[in-house]
Amino acid sequence: MRLWSGKMRHVSVLYVGTLIFALGCQISTKRGENTSSQTENPPLVDEKYSLTADRKELDELRKNIPEEKKKENDELALLNQFFADDTKSPSQIREKFDSLLRKKREVFQKDMTKERETYVKEERKRREAFSKEQEEARSDFKKRKTNRQQNTEFYADLDGKRKDFNSSEREKRDDFEANARDKRKNFEDYAREKNSEFQQELRAYTKRFEEQKKAKDQAQQKQPGQ
Repeated sequence: MRLWSGKMRHVSVLYVGTLIFALGCQISTKRGENTSSQTENPPLVDEKYSLTADRKELDELRKNIPEEKKKENDELALLNQFFADDTKSPSQIREKFDSLLRKKREVFQKDMTKERETYVKEERKRREAFSKEQEEARSDFKKRKTNRQQNTEFYADLDGKRKDFNSSEREKRDDFEANARDKRKNFEDYAREKNSEFQQELRAYTKRFEEQKKAKDQAQQKQPGQ
């Protein structure tokens, strides 16, 4: 797990240093040209759910930096924004972080709901199309002059197609549900990881905040006339 603690005060220097190093070396790795390690270890969540600062103004400078490194830098930059103003109380910073995480969770949930609605709609269309196909096949067959054996073979074939279709649809549904569970688990794992890292940095900030407040109160008490 990456630790934000200790990086906050120097995040700007580290970020610029990373840019200079990456651009100087002409790193050409892009999302569409993943290395084997990136393919085997994809990010837990989609970019839209990541707790990152808005770095769009630097996209041109950063175009040759690997996506994972850019995401890491953006997350560090976001943390820097949270703790940049040392006049804010720990509770205010906590509230701001919670609000951001809540918004990301709402976006994620909205997308998951939309994916499910789309799947259900497509599933219904497939079933309706299959039912129509079978009904047309039965209608055409009834117009023919057939014997008992032909009837038996036709309806057995029809029943076999129905079983195959239902089996295929169950597999598709199982795959969809498994994928949905994976996405939700990955998002929650990511949220817990970022919350843990934030809490660690918040504890350090809280200690500094209280020490500064105590020092300020003591200085005021020592002033003449107080």
